[in-house]
Amino acid sequence: MGNLYNYLVAFSAAMGGLLFGYEIGVIGQVLTMDSFGLLFKIKYINGSGSVVTTPDTDNWTGWITFMFLIGCVFGAISVSYLADFLGRKRSIILGSLTFLVGVTVQVVASTIAVLYTGRFISGFAIGLLSMVVPLFISETAPTEIRGRMIAVQQLMITIGILLAAIINSIIIKVGTATGNFEWRLGLALQGIPGIVLFLLTFFIPYSPRWLANNGRDDEAIAVLAKLRSEPVDSAAIRTEYDDIKASIEMERQVGTADWSELVKPGMLNRVVLVVLLQFFQQWTGINVILYYQDRLVASMGFDPSAAQIPFNIAINTFNMLGTFPGMYLIERLGRRKLLIVGGLGMATALYITCFSLVLSQAHGKGFAWVAICGVFLFELSFASTWGPVVWVYQSEMFPLRVRSKGTGCGTISNWSNGAIISKVSPFISTSMGFYQYLVYGTFGFLMAAFTYLVVPETMGKSLEAMDNLFGADNSMFRHRGEGKAASYDVEFAITENQ
Repeated sequence: MGNLYNYLVAFSAAMGGLLFGYEIGVIGQVLTMDSFGLLFKIKYINGSGSVVTTPDTDNWTGWITFMFLIGCVFGAISVSYLADFLGRKRSIILGSLTFLVGVTVQVVASTIAVLYTGRFISGFAIGLLSMVVPLFISETAPTEIRGRMIAVQQLMITIGILLAAIINSIIIKVGTATGNFEWRLGLALQGIPGIVLFLLTFFIPYSPRWLANNGRDDEAIAVLAKLRSEPVDSAAIRTEYDDIKASIEMERQVGTADWSELVKPGMLNRVVLVVLLQFFQQWTGINVILYYQDRLVASMGFDPSAAQIPFNIAINTFNMLGTFPGMYLIERLGRRKLLIVGGLGMATALYITCFSLVLSQAHGKGFAWVAICGVFLFELSFASTWGPVVWVYQSEMFPLRVRSKGTGCGTISNWSNGAIISKVSPFISTSMGFYQYLVYGTFGFLMAAFTYLVVPETMGKSLEAMDNLFGADNSMFRHRGEGKAASYDVEFAITENQ
């Protein structure tokens, strides 16, 4: 029963992930709608009466995506303060309300400036939620299933993407003669999961660790007891609470909860590690494929008008299904092995996609179908490894006193790199064509090597035990695998002395 309630809490909070997933899914299709393009001057009607793109289409579509992601950056920065000041639960409430404001502004937009404003506001909300939701889940989950429950957020993201693909495909099919209504409806439907998230937040508890850190001891014990389905006076609850309280007291003696602590020994190494992990996650190329699926379909030689909808739904279905093996394996193989296997899998898939597309130009669509299989393999590899694992890892590696700030640094890295990619990827696609996938595939090999050399295993360790794993210096890590994934030895070699 305890685990059931934990999962209900995790799924409720992870509705924030569904908001982001739906946004990814909806904007990719909205950008292809003729009525949207004509209103915002991304497309025009030529002399023969056909709707065609303008020479600046890449620039404008890049900015529409970029404004959302820049909003995400600022949201991630703000939550580093809000999560501590308001608490995790109230920050989720704030994020849901802010998202609804952003959706409303986008829906009523008739000028590009108003659309940009709505995109920024929605992005701010998603940036806030993308950090505070896994943070909240990590602080409410039992150690033995913490990774799986944080991965629920990634599952909800993929469900949101798939729902958007299905709903907007229906809108496109039946709404061709309804003018601006079709794209406004597609954007407006984002508000439904936003409202659901807002309502669900009234049924989730406060983080017991946040309560304990703010001196609300009785409330913290009561929340722990409900989460674990144990009496408040049970030995298990008392032991867990005492560990949390002891960790908080120790942290207060060790350092203050300000930004300067992130550059101290034993903390800077974690910040650098999580920033690089989020950098690599974005440079897998996942958002290039999700945002610009219409271009991918066209490059394969298929008719976009006929192939876009089934391809869009199929690829997003694979993306969702791929999350389940990751949720299962994250507490069996561990974080480290999944990251290594995922990096190699994505790299292989993108290399297959690239060379198959090249061959399809000379030898027909048979190779294009091989490229499609490569894309599906990429989606499965990402969704089961780097999609959920990086967020899990980030949420569990920092001590409570700086957890919101440390995870904020990682989240800022994620959204900043996502913004850069959204702006440059249309031009990379135009200039490099099929060979752009070699760039992202090479990053896959690099991230596998990076994980093997640098990333320690955190599976099976309590949040209060992470200081022992990451040590008290800013060293690089060397690993020796011994037995199960959770038993990696970690040696700390101070680089400046070598």
